[in-house]
Amino acid sequence: MPPVPGMSSETRGRYAGLIDALIRDGRSDLAGQCARLAVAQGIWDCAQQRPLEYVTGVSARPVYEPAQFWFVHHLEANYDKIRDEIDTVTDPSRHGFRPVDEPLLGSGRWDQVVFYEAGRRQDAACDLFPVLTDVIDQIPEATTLGPGVVTLSWLHPGTHVIPHCGRTNADLRVHLGLRVPPGVSIRVGDQHLTWQEGKCIVFDDSFEHEVWHRGTQPRIVLLLDVPHPELGEHQRRALLARRRTASQQVASYMADHGLRRVETDGSGIVMRPAARIESLVRRYMAETGATAVELGADGLAFERPPGSPGGSPAAGAGAAIKEGHRG
Repeated sequence: MPPVPGMSSETRGRYAGLIDALIRDGRSDLAGQCARLAVAQGIWDCAQQRPLEYVTGVSARPVYEPAQFWFVHHLEANYDKIRDEIDTVTDPSRHGFRPVDEPLLGSGRWDQVVFYEAGRRQDAACDLFPVLTDVIDQIPEATTLGPGVVTLSWLHPGTHVIPHCGRTNADLRVHLGLRVPPGVSIRVGDQHLTWQEGKCIVFDDSFEHEVWHRGTQPRIVLLLDVPHPELGEHQRRALLARRRTASQQVASYMADHGLRRVETDGSGIVMRPAARIESLVRRYMAETGATAVELGADGLAFERPPGSPGGSPAAGAGAAIKEGHRG
């Protein structure tokens, strides 16, 4: 059954959220059953291709032939000078890399540095890699006309990126292998691939995909999102019109997470919750008598004034009281 016309991204999101939760819980069997049920109900056309934003009229296959895209030759022709620049990077944290802010890690560590996002150039990152930036700036499909991101992706040994699907089938993802040690691989749909240094792979990331790093050295790829080549002009304009500004992204994040205000101070970032969240938190804090609480790997750490119920006079003000999380 083809996807039902007019199906909202919210409806698809409900199904996708359940499937993702089952995958994180290690129940891939139930996740697969849920995906197949969604197909039977017209949510998606394929159980392994589950975008929230579904564009009709474009072909759907997990992996594409790289040679059909002009910019693949451009990237591969410039591989040597890009690799020379990348070889100067020994500590990713000193070159603008930050942890990927997605709940996709089953294990390990995954860092990236972002050069473009939804057509917006990230000048600070671009200044760190002028050679690479000069190469990607010559690919408008990935930059000013790009629907997604351009990043350097640094995968550390021992990392597993769990199965997941990209947001839309309106774009494709390109990887240029820069450092490719033994023991790394990617599955897209039912196809298993690995990278080659100096070569590109092109795939539709709205198909379920996952990544393994069983090697001992970092894996680094240049990642670019480009529009699906079969999009019509009207679809291209609609895709670009949906790109969110930085302000819109921040507003959406704050609304989704119940935040009213975010600011920085001398010790880090302070987030002020929305009124409904603040009222709930104040009630919980009053019930526990705590002035602060921190969630760590070992449970909750409460800070209570000396002499208060659960407090420790001997420990002095601000002492942390460790308790197992019972909520």
